Amino acid sequence: MSKPYRQHGPGTLYSQRLMRALDYLWRHLDQPVSLERLAEEACFSPYHFHRLFHALMGETLSQSRQRMLLHRAAGELAAGRRALPAIAKRAGYASSAAFVRAFGKHYGETPGRYRQRRLLMSATSQERVMHSVSIILLPAMPVVQRHHRGPYMGIGQAFDALHALLGPLPAGGEPVQVFGQYLDDPDQVAAADLRAIASVSLPGGFSLSDAALAAQGFSRGEIPAGPYACLEHVGPYAELKTAWDQLYRHWLPQSGAEPADQPCLEQYLNAPYNTPPAQLRSRLLLALRD
Repeated sequence: MSKPYRQHGPGTLYSQRLMRALDYLWRHLDQPVSLERLAEEACFSPYHFHRLFHALMGETLSQSRQRMLLHRAAGELAAGRRALPAIAKRAGYASSAAFVRAFGKHYGETPGRYRQRRLLMSATSQERVMHSVSIILLPAMPVVQRHHRGPYMGIGQAFDALHALLGPLPAGGEPVQVFGQYLDDPDQVAAADLRAIASVSLPGGFSLSDAALAAQGFSRGEIPAGPYACLEHVGPYAELKTAWDQLYRHWLPQSGAEPADQPCLEQYLNAPYNTPPAQLRSRLLLALRD
């Protein structure tokens, strides 16, 4: 994990107040949100809130909001159902040209090229997937987690809350591992009803009680031990659904393996806070029966 989630005194008043601001930002992506309003939500002085947010989150408020909006736009482009001008407007851009420039700067390619490449992925995927899957053994791993309900592309809200909870550690702290568990099939369950769990392995010295975690909307859990089919993916998170479809369509029927009764699991090897979307590294982990 290139930018580990790090502990700055989990459960402190600062982390709780920062989470309120992040939740407000996620819930109001379609509305203009001022620095003063976010500072008020977090009960901080506007004079200091921006610097505090940057110090604890590793990005500015404007960078966070742009990342959230472009991440959502990438998901809409990948789905292929919405016209570019509508996507641009929902992402907060007055013109398609401005959106194309911003998307290209962030994702390294134009929205049209991104959407086209997504279509090509499905047509050329079988051989690549068959030769890219490996079987790995994972140990049981205790985690702190936050549940998410709604479109899977919105699980970043839960990860941002975990980031705020754990915060930055001193240099040299042990990196933690970051996972997403996805409990429902998005092709069968309405987007508003999809269930997922954002999880982070427990850092050294983590001491919050179960009651203190529950009071802030978190809980303890465990990543189950066992064999997993592992497919590594490099690219935007919006592409992961296609990668899962490829794993189920091409590899699983020919593998002779049988999936275990566990949710789909993803491990995120670096973080969107400091990594361009085209360089995000993820592992798709399908639990298998012994």
